[in-house]
Amino acid sequence: MTKILIADDAPDILELLTYMLRMDGYEVVAAADGKRAIELASTEGPDCILLDVMMPEMDGIEACRRLKADPRLRPIPVILVTGKAADDDVVKGLDAGADDYVAKPFRKEILAARLRSVVRVKRDHDTILRINDHLRAEIAERKRMETELARAQRLESIGRLAAGIAHEINTPIQYIGDNLRFMERALADLRGLIDASGRLLRGVKEGAIAGGLVAEVEAAVRQVGSDDLTEELPKAVREALEGVQSVARTVRAMKAFAQAEGEQKTPIDVGQSIENAIIVCRNEWKNVADVATDFEPDLPLIPCVPGQFNEVVLNLLRNAAQAIAEAVAAAGVPKGRITVRARRDAGTVEIRVEDTGIGIPEEIRSRVFDPFFTTRPVGQGTGQGLAVAHAIVVQGHGGTITFDTQTGRGTTFVIRLPLAQKAGEPRDDARSSLGR
Repeated sequence: MTKILIADDAPDILELLTYMLRMDGYEVVAAADGKRAIELASTEGPDCILLDVMMPEMDGIEACRRLKADPRLRPIPVILVTGKAADDDVVKGLDAGADDYVAKPFRKEILAARLRSVVRVKRDHDTILRINDHLRAEIAERKRMETELARAQRLESIGRLAAGIAHEINTPIQYIGDNLRFMERALADLRGLIDASGRLLRGVKEGAIAGGLVAEVEAAVRQVGSDDLTEELPKAVREALEGVQSVARTVRAMKAFAQAEGEQKTPIDVGQSIENAIIVCRNEWKNVADVATDFEPDLPLIPCVPGQFNEVVLNLLRNAAQAIAEAVAAAGVPKGRITVRARRDAGTVEIRVEDTGIGIPEEIRSRVFDPFFTTRPVGQGTGQGLAVAHAIVVQGHGGTITFDTQTGRGTTFVIRLPLAQKAGEPRDDARSSLGR
């Protein structure tokens, strides 16, 4: 039921208005002055307030002004009831925030019509508020889901990286182990030759050389010669050292990634960061592409959140590898190529990630940076990679990310990052726009 609050210091008017409104189906709350009207407005939550202008303690205009100054009460429509419709009270009341007025003596039909009008506006306002609350709840839920999805994608990405790095470390560890086992056997053969040679030498010094001793030395020499140790041992040592260097290179790249997980911007070496990203995700591109880099010498450091920059490069490298994998499967060629370039360009550092993949079809080019948009089958992509890259570059770092593509020939993503942080640029995590 619609509730009307009436404030009037004249008991007969108050009684008359109460009777009329109740007959029209309204619930009525009454007050004898402006101060009490404000108190009842706070506790009763009426749909409309009828305020007499001339009241003791606090008149209707002051009461209206205070009602409209309170954010909780401001939406309640106020109709001033005045006996001086032609004077300045009407102007003052409307300036104080009143929504309408009626003049005494008033006609019941006019008062009823004006009540219906302002109550309708109030209900529309309340409906809009409910819709807004619903929309805010939906937006909050969407952000929560985006946050959960982004977290899941990040965990999936970390798991994929970890599996790839484990493979990259395991392969050199295996041939390091194979070479060490070979060297162990070779050392056993050499130890046999050294021992036999020592016994032969002692026999020579003592002047008593047994025939079996000479045969033992000859057998040891043949064993060493049959394994071709003079060639194989240096090769085994070299391969083991190369394996150690490969593991160390991967570990250094991972260490750099782990140290880049802060949230604050810091000057970074773009070339080194890209090289680390290439090493870390090698398992994702090595079977479908060769990777080359072309960095302008003496590139300046640029202010970035290192972990976020690494994520952008990783996403673009993965995207390139997936596009090339599709092209390789379609054309039957052994491998494609990814080229990463970096150069200074008019106050920015420009980074280009070029691939020889399938290109981006024209009908979806306008959507590649949209959150959750993906052309891959369910379970093979969340559509967040390029959206996250766009948010990090544009919103988090004040840069730009664009692309140039030709269907069937490949795509080039172009990132431009400013050499200096812009005044007022946010320093916090850019993915808050998507939810993290």
